[in-house]
Amino acid sequence: MEGTTIDLLYAPKPISNVPGMSLTTLKITYEAGASTPPHRHGDAFVTAVVLSGSIRSRVNDEEVKIHQAGESWTEAPGAYHWESGNGSTTESASFIATFVAPSTQTDIMPYRPRLHLTSLSRRYSSTLSRPILGIRAEDPARRWERRVPLTPSAVSSLVGQGVKVLVQPSEKRVFPDQAYAKAGASITRSLSEASLIMGIKEIPAAALEGQKSYAFFSHTHKGQPYNLPLLQAMLDTSSSRFIDYELLTDSLGVRTTAFGWLAGFSGMSDGLSLFATKALASHGAATAFLTLPRPFMVEDIASLKRELKRVGKEIEENGTPKGMGPIVVAVAGKGRVGQGARAVLDELPTTWITASELKDVVESSDTDLRRIYACQLELSDYLTDTTGHPFDRDTYRKHPSQFVSEFDTKIAPFTTILLNGAFWQPGYPRMLSTSQLAGIQSSARPGRFLSVVDVSCDFGGGLEFVTSPTTIDDPVFQFDASTNSSHRDPGLPHTTQISSIEILPSQLPLDSSTHFSAAIMPYVASLLRDPASAEPNEEAKGLRRATIVEGGKLTEKFTGLYELLKKSERVERRRKVLLLGSGLVAGPAVKVISSRSNIDLIIASNAIESAEALAAPQAHATAVFLDAGDQAGLETLVKDADVVLSLLPAPLHVGVAKLCIKNGTSLVTASYVSPEMSELHESAKAAGVVLLNELGLDPGLDHCSAMRLIQEARDSGNEITSFVSFCGGLPTPSQSNGPLGYKFSWSPRGVLTAALNPANFRLSNSAITIPSSSLLSSSFPSVPILRGFALEGLPNRDSVKYLAEYGLPEDLPTILRGTLSLIPSSLPPRAPLPPFPSRPESPLDLLSTLLASQLAYAPDEPDAVLLHHELGTRNPKTGEDELFTSTLVQYGTPGSDSAMATTVGIPIALGALLILDGSLSAKGLVSPSSPEVWRPLLKSLEDHGVKLVEERNSGRGVLEVLEKQVQARK
Repeated sequence: MEGTTIDLLYAPKPISNVPGMSLTTLKITYEAGASTPPHRHGDAFVTAVVLSGSIRSRVNDEEVKIHQAGESWTEAPGAYHWESGNGSTTESASFIATFVAPSTQTDIMPYRPRLHLTSLSRRYSSTLSRPILGIRAEDPARRWERRVPLTPSAVSSLVGQGVKVLVQPSEKRVFPDQAYAKAGASITRSLSEASLIMGIKEIPAAALEGQKSYAFFSHTHKGQPYNLPLLQAMLDTSSSRFIDYELLTDSLGVRTTAFGWLAGFSGMSDGLSLFATKALASHGAATAFLTLPRPFMVEDIASLKRELKRVGKEIEENGTPKGMGPIVVAVAGKGRVGQGARAVLDELPTTWITASELKDVVESSDTDLRRIYACQLELSDYLTDTTGHPFDRDTYRKHPSQFVSEFDTKIAPFTTILLNGAFWQPGYPRMLSTSQLAGIQSSARPGRFLSVVDVSCDFGGGLEFVTSPTTIDDPVFQFDASTNSSHRDPGLPHTTQISSIEILPSQLPLDSSTHFSAAIMPYVASLLRDPASAEPNEEAKGLRRATIVEGGKLTEKFTGLYELLKKSERVERRRKVLLLGSGLVAGPAVKVISSRSNIDLIIASNAIESAEALAAPQAHATAVFLDAGDQAGLETLVKDADVVLSLLPAPLHVGVAKLCIKNGTSLVTASYVSPEMSELHESAKAAGVVLLNELGLDPGLDHCSAMRLIQEARDSGNEITSFVSFCGGLPTPSQSNGPLGYKFSWSPRGVLTAALNPANFRLSNSAITIPSSSLLSSSFPSVPILRGFALEGLPNRDSVKYLAEYGLPEDLPTILRGTLSLIPSSLPPRAPLPPFPSRPESPLDLLSTLLASQLAYAPDEPDAVLLHHELGTRNPKTGEDELFTSTLVQYGTPGSDSAMATTVGIPIALGALLILDGSLSAKGLVSPSSPEVWRPLLKSLEDHGVKLVEERNSGRGVLEVLEKQVQARK
């Protein structure tokens, strides 16, 4: 909107001889090169006349027109204005627009919401009884999703009508939280009050609640396998309604809230910029597109158009590299995506050709390299009727199976870049299969079929080899069809660069959000009305058409998805989980994984007897011998698995992770993330692999419970002032008669190595660091957090780094994570010494063996796990201190699973199931502090008998005791 001025010449007034209609006149002035986003003017009839300069305009499916001073045009009600802007980059331009619109229309200038014909509250005042609308913060894993369903201006309009608007805080939105607060919204993490919740992309199944209407792009209506779990979750949320923006249409079936044009515009400009790298790496050819910024690097569409014109001028002057031949772009799809792509190419010196001209353009020595060549494909250009009849669209729609694609011979050999925006659905022929691509790559001449920009993102669909999305920050991979493998090097011969970014419009978040907000606002008003208060209007009818699930059932139009859901259950492929290790905590993990009948579990261990004992009761579990040092044997097992659970010693996890990345297998561990593991994030992400670490008890459950407690405190409106957490695996008080007040329910070596780490924490604004040599002598002698337990505590590693992990303020006065042990009351009889080792061992291993012998649990002795968080807060209204606590006390069962095994083995197994179920959208290193992990994990843990008790009390809790102990040391 920069460079655009709108003046109100004639305020909205009723037309006396046309009841129900009003007249408005505006003057719009564009500075040089300025434009407005794509838009509609609702039900208004528009007539416009140019006062000065030239106006560039494209309405509906018409060609772009340049209107000079004195010329005029009209727009019918509901028309879509794809382009409106100054036709000159050097002089300003202006025009007058007169609108004849229904008096009830809320906004004739959707990208300038303050110009209202009338107040929405006048239209709906009798039916809006303080409705509550919630706007989601897009999931953290979708780092580049900056779009919003409603702009602050739209929110301001709703608030003015009496609607309460709740907005979840987000630091990445194109509009800051402050803008929504200024518009009258409440910034809060909890949307539980809202009756309507709006977002942009898929909402995780774990976040769905009953008694609500949801509106978002669910991508479930096509029944593609990857999103069937979300569809099932929608059905399971039986009292809610689910609306998919993608299905909102007018009475003629034309989509009304599509991002298609913006996806095509963003995808084409992004594709050209990314193609430049491929051309340079694979052909040593520097094109003018090397200097074209990617869409997210500019402010808006107008800025991007200026950059495209600059690049186009360079091409006109210097041409494109001769060694590659002419740059030819094929655009598949003539809908909004195709139109958006065409708008980009029209900013360049582009010559539009037909498919029949492709071969001549590429092979002719007279082809002008100072031009870009583009072809917008028809289906008939590459689809052939196997019965021998000419292509007929109606026949194709009725009998798609009798058609085959010849794209690999007619189009691909003469194309440099393919932008795919074509519609595809199961049962229709693919545009290009993987085997066809292999043939193209093996025989392609220089500069041909170097890049594919798949805007459609129908994974495994029209382009068989595009099976997963890329991201804005990692936008491409190089695909070798002959080996069905992906690579990073753009210079690799016989590869095609693939871009399959699902959220292309989010690269232009300002234009996208403004456009979408204007389009969706009439539907919002309809959703917030009482359905019984009036006859359904056009918006209500459109919402009915776009509703996929309501009341736990598929709506009539989508009942065919039931069969896909049943088929998915019937043919669900078997999954394979590899468990490395069969030690003290493996039992519960084996039981949880084996509870799924479609999972085969391999338990690999050098203690084959214990592995066989774990596998024996399970129908689909197998024990195999494995020495962790046998890299070849380990890789064979990793390669065949979908997910690896590693209970090996922590130093071995990095090696396992590297094998997982190499073989495309995800990994779950209960160990801390080491610096070496952190370095694997990018390579894991590129491989589409999840590395889910720190998913045991501590770390693990402590992260998950902390995140829920922090969210609850924030939802209360209180200011967080401290975070103190202690955790320990302990004997029960009656069994604590050991020299250390401690017994081992897990590896003694793990306990000892943990004590080799220094501690760093903050207590009441005092930064405290304890070297590892002094750690065991620097305990808190009393940690009174639970009656019946005489506890002492040690600070645990670096507490301060968890400020960022938990989203807490960097200047929080107190952050302390500690480890608990019981204060011993007496000494037990000494147990016999273990056998002397037959081979040399380190002092650490010798001590571990001794402790395992002397401080082991007897078969009839239960252990316990205690996890306790205290979150100090201050009530901003009363100034009083309020304490939010979360406590887990878990007891083991003698002769069965220990408490430690339960609280480590169950979380790690549930993490594996989250990965297998496709619940984690993020790849690379994933933390339990991610909502995609902790929300479903805590819910599932309760089903397995692990429950945290949360309370809210007054006071400062154990912090006061700890402060006195630290002060006493001084």
